Amino acid sequence: MMNATDALKERLKKQGPMRFDAFMAFALYDPEYGYYTSGQGIFGRQGDFVTAPELTPLFGQTLGHAILEVLPLCKPVIYEFGAGNGKLASDLLNTLGDTVEQYNIVDVSGGLKQVQSETIRASVPGHIADRVQWLEQLPEQLEGILIGNEVLDAMPVRVFEYHHDASLEWWISEEITLEKRPLQASDRGILETLHAQHGPWQDGHLVEWAEQAHGFVKTLTERLNGLALMIDYGDCAEKLLHPAKRQGTLRAHKNHVAHDGFLTDIGEQDLTAHVNFSQIYEAMHSEGGQLEGYCTLASFLLAHGILERAGQNPALTDPVAGAQTRKALNTLLSEAEMGENFKVFAWSRGVDLDATRLNTLFLMNDRSGEL
Repeated sequence: MMNATDALKERLKKQGPMRFDAFMAFALYDPEYGYYTSGQGIFGRQGDFVTAPELTPLFGQTLGHAILEVLPLCKPVIYEFGAGNGKLASDLLNTLGDTVEQYNIVDVSGGLKQVQSETIRASVPGHIADRVQWLEQLPEQLEGILIGNEVLDAMPVRVFEYHHDASLEWWISEEITLEKRPLQASDRGILETLHAQHGPWQDGHLVEWAEQAHGFVKTLTERLNGLALMIDYGDCAEKLLHPAKRQGTLRAHKNHVAHDGFLTDIGEQDLTAHVNFSQIYEAMHSEGGQLEGYCTLASFLLAHGILERAGQNPALTDPVAGAQTRKALNTLLSEAEMGENFKVFAWSRGVDLDATRLNTLFLMNDRSGEL
């Protein structure tokens, strides 16, 4: 039986070497061989990584309360992108209840639909679970609230390698080895601009260029009438492209271990890169989006009462019963873990959210000056 590596070899034989972003798209999203296609063994402690919704329902509950106030100002419809195993959808639906008229899951990983449906049906009241539907295509109009948790980091990236005389780009050869080709003239200007802004770099400095994430955010903003909110690990361009960050952020993830073996276990491991939120801001702004806020995950969750919500459970302080919740909170809020490494980026179009609590709390924890 053919596996992903064999299938990739066949494709490369027919079409020749492919750019790294095309390889990454195949490895993650190929309909038959992609990592996310099967939907099995990906999430949780038994899989390759744990996302915030799986740590504790307090994450989704707090996010739900944060958007509860602004939901009536938008159309009471939610679009979730990359819904994972459905845990965040379940927690949001249980928190928002009847205030949500429709919950749309937009996910290119068809194999996860059954997992998501089972998770939602197991924990959400039937009449609310009935409001969930899966969309195969992005609607021409996006009216409501858009949510994406760890979506942008899993979008394929191009990899540029800076050299003062002739910069290169990563390709994958027909033998599935890394091949470095001269950067096309049309792309040299991009790297030269980035170098002028964030260099000087040593030869070999790696830069991930999130062309697909940039286009995705532009499309969302163009079609948006409401609020979009993305949560992901990443930072501003000044920090990600600093001369000291010469190895870039692209990593493979398998069994909770991050490594640089991008070309091993094809279709059986995750590939990600930190989100350049300065690039995301530019994409959003170019289509008339209004930045509502940019801050760390810890400051967002604390501002919206995650500790108060946790304190309502008397078991929190029990040495045994509350241990898992306390550990989850530490992971979400610690500067050494998700609290600082993850950011919350929100923007709107077509609605006025200036007087809302959401906007006020973003301003109190604002980091948009870094963008």
